[in-house]
Amino acid sequence: MWLVAAILAYFFLAIVSLFDRYFLVGPISNPKVYTFYIGVSGFLFCLLLIPFGISLPAVGIIFLGLIAGLTRMLGTLFLTISITKSEISRVVPAVGALQPIFSFFLFFLFLPQSRIISSFQLLAFILLVFGSVLISVKKFDKEFFSLQALKYPVIASLFYSLTFFLIKNLFMKTDFLSGIFLILLGNGIAALLFFLFPKDREIIFNQKLSRKISGFFILGQVLGGLALLLQYYAVFLAEPGQVPLVNALEGTRYVFLLFFVFLLAGWKPQLLKEEVSREAFLPKILAVLLIAGGMALLIL
Repeated sequence: MWLVAAILAYFFLAIVSLFDRYFLVGPISNPKVYTFYIGVSGFLFCLLLIPFGISLPAVGIIFLGLIAGLTRMLGTLFLTISITKSEISRVVPAVGALQPIFSFFLFFLFLPQSRIISSFQLLAFILLVFGSVLISVKKFDKEFFSLQALKYPVIASLFYSLTFFLIKNLFMKTDFLSGIFLILLGNGIAALLFFLFPKDREIIFNQKLSRKISGFFILGQVLGGLALLLQYYAVFLAEPGQVPLVNALEGTRYVFLLFFVFLLAGWKPQLLKEEVSREAFLPKILAVLLIAGGMALLIL
């Protein structure tokens, strides 16, 4: 069941990626402003959960949920900085490959050995990670592996990995809805921290959005919220040692993205600047096969 939830989550996250790319190169190009809006959206969404029966656990568990929300926002901030400072074709595969690796080591170090994934799941993990990189990299060169290019993606990956580790520990101590409420509340608190800095506060207040752009942003956040619920539900259902596999399934997000790019390139080529030649798609086809192989191992 966790596998189905994860795949559905990455389907919606693929759509959300198109929204993110649109806003970060256009109407909301400042990473801090965009991260602030995401945090506020999360806070508003957590308020909608209150009528469904939220129970507040012990203080220590509340603190754990709020910290998980804070680390997620830090990951989002450094991801958006990465996208604005570098090519998305370099950022996405770097984060997609590093996050499950960092997550794997976190669970390996801090959970009993018996709860780590089996040899077949480990093979699936490797296939999924390699497929994630191959499907979204145009070419490997020295610049791709440079410290300058990887600095922000590495930081983003560390914060996202820590977020998933904290979230799984949170779900082991409280119910799903209460856990989600605390995480999203942490997102909102993290967003408010931007007001502590005068320059950031000024930039946020000076950001103006038209009604059309605002509606487009809300649609993206609704889809993102649905994706978030599905992704965290997969974490909730998975065994602790299987959470890195949830991260490694990020490769399915790129498969969906590849499909969307192919459709848009055939419908309106001017919308995306993506190479859709046979030479460009050959390595991506191999990547899809690797990801499919990893998913097949998980299903079996």
